[in-house]
Amino acid sequence: MHMPWMSRSDRTRWRAARTLPDLGHLAAAWWEGSVRHLPGHRVGHRPHPLLVDHTAVLAAANRTGFLAVAAQAGLADGTTQQRAAVQGFVTDPVLIRRLVDVAENAGLKIVLNDYLDAQKGPGDGITVTTRRGLAVNVFGAALSLDDIEAMWPRLPHAVEAVAPALQITLTDPEFGPGDLLWGTLAAATTPALPAPAPAPAPKILCRECSCTYRDNCADGCSGVQD
Repeated sequence: MHMPWMSRSDRTRWRAARTLPDLGHLAAAWWEGSVRHLPGHRVGHRPHPLLVDHTAVLAAANRTGFLAVAAQAGLADGTTQQRAAVQGFVTDPVLIRRLVDVAENAGLKIVLNDYLDAQKGPGDGITVTTRRGLAVNVFGAALSLDDIEAMWPRLPHAVEAVAPALQITLTDPEFGPGDLLWGTLAAATTPALPAPAPAPAPKILCRECSCTYRDNCADGCSGVQD
């Protein structure tokens, strides 16, 4: 059996993915263009042109552990209003806490679900697109196991990895273009740089005055050790 529209090389990559980080690295490559096919989408599906300035942030978020395969940019063109939005899956509790904390501090709208929440219905989610004042797109509805299977067709290992993850949706509070969501997402998913190694303590040369250099010793370093 073949996944619809999949090239042989991409099919092999997606079938080999066993964990959410595995899927995140492939999704990052899709955002960047080196993987051509995203499961559950039509042949040749690529990120919307409005997201071109944000694909690097989305790729980095995927590599960090936020499996984000749904996103849209903000827009205001008279008849259509869009909030910048991203929806994805996370299993790392440290990253979950960081995403929520950073998003709350930035004032983003947040929705958290898991697949069990969908048993009570998808919920209201967040309206992210309106056209002539009518809601036409919602992010943050709770995704059921059937929904996840539809997103990853014929990829049971992917479904097993994604199903237990927390579903996280972040959106800009305002309609229209802006960098709030993307800057916040970058801040939450950029790995912290390691702390610089402490500088070695200066070597004491003089036993009498504890100076560290011969030329600043008051007594000419009569007690220099070496």
